[in-house]
Amino acid sequence: MRALSNMIRRCTLTVIFGAAAVLLAGTSFAAAKQSSTVNARSLPPVADPAISVAAVSHSDNCDRISQVAEQLQRSADGTNLQLIQGPEQSTPLGASGKFRLAVKNFSDPLNIAATALDSGISTATSSSKSAFGTGWPGFGRRFGMSMSDEAWSEFFSTYLVSTLAHQDPHYHRDPSSSTGKRIVYALSRVVISRSDSGKPMFNFAEFVGTTASSLVESSYHFERDESPGAVSSRIFVSIGSDAGWNLMNEFLPDIARHLNPRFIFLRRLAERAAKQN
Repeated sequence: MRALSNMIRRCTLTVIFGAAAVLLAGTSFAAAKQSSTVNARSLPPVADPAISVAAVSHSDNCDRISQVAEQLQRSADGTNLQLIQGPEQSTPLGASGKFRLAVKNFSDPLNIAATALDSGISTATSSSKSAFGTGWPGFGRRFGMSMSDEAWSEFFSTYLVSTLAHQDPHYHRDPSSSTGKRIVYALSRVVISRSDSGKPMFNFAEFVGTTASSLVESSYHFERDESPGAVSSRIFVSIGSDAGWNLMNEFLPDIARHLNPRFIFLRRLAERAAKQN
């Protein structure tokens, strides 16, 4: 029951973060539009004052500073925003490419940090009678099992099932549609996916991969209820959690576009969403 409650908690937090991303995206768009409208109406056109050429002295330092500023601006407007928006996959991934993607997702620092944080919270809030134990030994058991869960999930969903079903393991955003349609689109991607050739198909990786990884995890999760009902509940909670992550993947890059690209941490979150896991 404790494991199931932890999964429900993760799913709930994911959905909350996804909903927050949607609300923040809508708020930022409205604020930007209103600000541009007000500025356009309130500010009269002003002619640029003439500046004498003699008043501007030549400086190598000024030239270098100008070049650096231009490079930073091009980087922010080009490469960084391209990473945030997540460019479309030009060619489908083969078996080796999907395996590398699975390894990359598993070893992502944010993924490891989130798993460590969740393990730490579970250890701190558990009772002394917990099957995992307390203190650092309990944290180590939780963290090790959680990382094993991540490894099996990536192996089955991102690599094995996607390869056998010829399914594209990426999440593809739909930034050109309205907010409502994008919400429906993001939530529906746990059922409808894309084939390697770009055609819509049933999301075998989500359902078959999640089921396979859950069955394997049952072999070493000694603390879990392994009844059919409990296993089914964990599978559907995991699928619901993935639907919440789809919301994050869909809207977080839009929020990041309105932020200063030099906020490294926020850019990292946006780039992770744009990886279309």
